[in-house]
Amino acid sequence: MQLRTDELFFRAPVAVDAAILPVSGAQPAVDSPLDPAKNRRRKWIWLGIWVTVLAALAFEAKPFYRGLKSWRARHLAAAAEQEMTQERWPEGFAKVQAAYQLAPSEPQVLRTMARFHGMVGRPAVAVAFWKQLKALHIDQPEDRRGLAEELLRMGARAEAQVEIQGLLKAQPEDARNLRLAARGADAGRQWDQAISFAGRAHEIEPADLEGVLLFGAVRLESAVPAVREDGLRALLKVGGDAGKVGLQALEALGSMRDLPPDAVAKTSALLKQHPGALESHRLLALDLDLRLRPAEADALLDDAVSRYRTADPAAQRAFGVWLNGRQAYDRTLKALPIETAFLRKDLLLVHLDALAALKRWPEIEGILSRKLVPLDRVYAELFLARSGMEQGKISEADLHWRRAHLAAAASPEQMMYLGNYAEKIGETHQAELAFRELSSNASVARPAFEALLRLAEKKRDTGALRGLLGEMKGRWPKDTAVLNDYAYLSLLLGKDVADCRNAARQLVAKAPGSLPHRTTLALAELRLNDAAAAFAVYDGLQIPWAQVSAGPRAVYAAVLGMNGKDAEARAVAAALRMEDLRPEEQELIKPWRTP
Repeated sequence: MQLRTDELFFRAPVAVDAAILPVSGAQPAVDSPLDPAKNRRRKWIWLGIWVTVLAALAFEAKPFYRGLKSWRARHLAAAAEQEMTQERWPEGFAKVQAAYQLAPSEPQVLRTMARFHGMVGRPAVAVAFWKQLKALHIDQPEDRRGLAEELLRMGARAEAQVEIQGLLKAQPEDARNLRLAARGADAGRQWDQAISFAGRAHEIEPADLEGVLLFGAVRLESAVPAVREDGLRALLKVGGDAGKVGLQALEALGSMRDLPPDAVAKTSALLKQHPGALESHRLLALDLDLRLRPAEADALLDDAVSRYRTADPAAQRAFGVWLNGRQAYDRTLKALPIETAFLRKDLLLVHLDALAALKRWPEIEGILSRKLVPLDRVYAELFLARSGMEQGKISEADLHWRRAHLAAAASPEQMMYLGNYAEKIGETHQAELAFRELSSNASVARPAFEALLRLAEKKRDTGALRGLLGEMKGRWPKDTAVLNDYAYLSLLLGKDVADCRNAARQLVAKAPGSLPHRTTLALAELRLNDAAAAFAVYDGLQIPWAQVSAGPRAVYAAVLGMNGKDAEARAVAAALRMEDLRPEEQELIKPWRTP
């Protein structure tokens, strides 16, 4: 018979062994089972003891369990880092995702998450994880460098500068901080600062290959021939490295349009023999050969077409995209005949792109009418929509556009492709519909808004731009680039001037070296008719105005003019092309553009 738990616990004290009873006739000190009050009291005492024990065990179990989860999460994060070093991205993501689910606030897990997304080209996601780590107030200099690097990749230079300035203040002679500062200055087209920072970093760590690469790359931006020659020599030296840094140097050299012929030949040779060269590098070498020997272009291209017809599919696709980029569409069709292209989606898309460029619409429709076309529906509908438009079949085109949007609705990737394709072919309305749809998806909202901004910018619609930035300000209230752009456009339109001045002052206080922030503050002071305060905004800055974009130069011209520096204002305004300015910026400098 199974006993109840309380019976087991409460009977034990009365089961006294006869061997320990006194020898004399005295009675043992045992309560009579007939005394119910004492038995009830004993039961309550034991119950209290066990409740206390169980509560203590439960209290200790929670931190123990949390500690166990944190340990397991750290172990998974370390394993993910190993996978990432070997570029095993799916395996790495599976491990770091499991770690994040176990312990979403574990610092090592957040670091690994941020690094992973940065390495696979998702800077906005990486920034979110770096900021989570920063919010815990346990971030290290390496973490701040990681955050600043991803902010630069996102284009959020002003916010990156805040992190960079903090790093330089804490560790002014750390070569890593100096290299980061050089990249930040380079992104802001502040070539002199970039060269200075990169030079100091190179002096501290002359053997660091990434430092030599940066040292050379920023010098190529200089207007001084001797400085550019130093940069060229540095990159050619690094280009001989057999690792990734060597390839990066060769890519930088290959992108130079005025590369001297001897450097072109050497860069091409190094690319061909580099052990880590990918198909893109081999095509870059071919591009350099064509630049070096233009008279042999037909022979070089025909030879390449012959080789790539029997290459693996990934190489064929890369070559086809490269040919289309050079507008060599007929050669694309030779390298990827329909029999080959019809076997794979990626190859067929390249083939169809070439046909579309050649306006062979009936041929495209014929291919898409075949059975078992290896294309997702959205891609087929896009080509059919474009075919209808080009042939004047507007109602058919509208039908295919609607079908394309419906087909892409479940896939952010396909909807992004739709938007980019529509933008490329000039269908702005269809592109806006696609990007607007994506803007409600948190995982792709930022690139969707960036695309909408790009479309509004093309239309020179300042009001639409401000409206979009207002939405973004609500979504990302701590993004200083968004806050600054919203304030600047509001001031151009003469809206919320006092509030925008306050916002601009706060932004300048956070990033004193940011010209965009100071430009916004100067414009705010102008709108409030305080010309002296606007002029004082530029105090202490050495600005290479010839390298600054048109908008900030227009504001500066207006500030000069409003402070009685008429000749200087006219000189700055005269150097500006009106087509580079928004209508409101044109109005700013109009008094100093007229005779």
